[in-house]
Amino acid sequence: MFNDEINGEFMEFKDVNEGKFTWWSYVNMKSDIKTALGFAKFFYPDVLEVEGCFLLKDKFSEKHFEMWKKEYQGNNVNIEKMMNLYQVRDFFHINVEEDENLEEQIQALGEVLKIFWSLSFKNRFPKRKIIVRVFEEEDGELFITVYENE
Repeated sequence: MFNDEINGEFMEFKDVNEGKFTWWSYVNMKSDIKTALGFAKFFYPDVLEVEGCFLLKDKFSEKHFEMWKKEYQGNNVNIEKMMNLYQVRDFFHINVEEDENLEEQIQALGEVLKIFWSLSFKNRFPKRKIIVRVFEEEDGELFITVYENE
């Protein structure tokens, strides 16, 4: 998915522990079970089906749904693309260390989310064609969205 070197802190701990430090060790040291449960929902998100639209529950807003429904006049694919759109950097904009290779980490997170979301939707909705798309805008910002291909 990504190289260990993407996280300098992890590599420092690994070096200090003579290579006997794993990602499980890192997670155990940095997080707690409540955070782990939050990440379970983050990597395997709940969905809603509203008026035939496949929507991420934690991103859902009735107000925005009505706005996009009006804008796209019932085109569910476009409604889903906009309702489920999220800038990857915004997932963790509060706790950011600017001194590390942040752009590479954001790119890796986007790709990891794409993998896990795709697997989770395929597992739960095997007969449906759910698309998880990660893309970069002209300004260099990375986005992720989810929609059902009809």
